[in-house]
Amino acid sequence: MNNFKTSWFGIALIVIGAAMLLDQLDVLNIDFSTIFWPLLMLIGIVTVGRGFTENRRAKIYWGTVLFLYSLFFLLKSIDYFEIYAHTFFPASFLIFGIAFFMMYLNNFKDWPLLIPAIVLSGIGSIFILTEYGFFYRWDVWDAVRTYWPVILILFGLAILLKRYNTKSDTPAS
Repeated sequence: MNNFKTSWFGIALIVIGAAMLLDQLDVLNIDFSTIFWPLLMLIGIVTVGRGFTENRRAKIYWGTVLFLYSLFFLLKSIDYFEIYAHTFFPASFLIFGIAFFMMYLNNFKDWPLLIPAIVLSGIGSIFILTEYGFFYRWDVWDAVRTYWPVILILFGLAILLKRYNTKSDTPAS
């Protein structure tokens, strides 16, 4: 079965390479950004779906990250929305926050995953809104400089509460 997966990957590489070569030689005129990013989005969605069915958090996390980064670059490449290159960094916070939230959706008992999901999504959202002019940049940076220890407090609480919950879930012998 491993050879079957390898042969499909080899065939895919040959087809992609041939199409790119034909594009370089001006035989075909293909805009790869409109093909490549949706293909990666499809791979990401399939990976997330398999992660949910197999109950594997890593597949859910990385499939979500692959899907959302592909969506970001697809929207950037088709110029339908005005997405600037400098929004990549804030969008990364948002993408990783959503990936943590997707892992939480797989198992509601893993509620400590909500803390990084909320923190990362909040930071990403605020910085994206700052980049598009909804907040003043210096006001946001002053708030971050002042209140960043709250993140440490939240992570510490999550660690303590998770440890407390695992101790209370263990049956007494």
